[in-house]
Amino acid sequence: MTVQHLSIAPEYVSFYVAGRRNVDIPVHMDRQGVFVSDDCVNIPAYYWSDGDTHVTLGPYAEVAETKEPNSDSILNTPNQELILFDANEPQFAIARVPSVKTRIRVWMDHPIEPSNVVIAWG
Repeated sequence: MTVQHLSIAPEYVSFYVAGRRNVDIPVHMDRQGVFVSDDCVNIPAYYWSDGDTHVTLGPYAEVAETKEPNSDSILNTPNQELILFDANEPQFAIARVPSVKTRIRVWMDHPIEPSNVVIAWG
């Protein structure tokens, strides 16, 4: 499997991981952090005007962190793929996954404005 490294600057300070396109994005107006539904994970990002958010996406065996993840969930992946996108960019990255339900773990270096995010699947 391939580990992907990317630098993004989402205008609306978050980006999403989903198993298909056209999903409802989980949000909460009174709280900040990672929000999860069965179909999408909403991950905060560094303010775009302050710089890029560095994202690592890959299989758990290759990118796992030693600390507890900020988020650990099961995501519907009916097309056996994960898509990273935001409100303006339809696809930052895509990864093939082996199942129609995929465990997603997210580590961030800051709970609200992370400049480094690791997303492990599997």
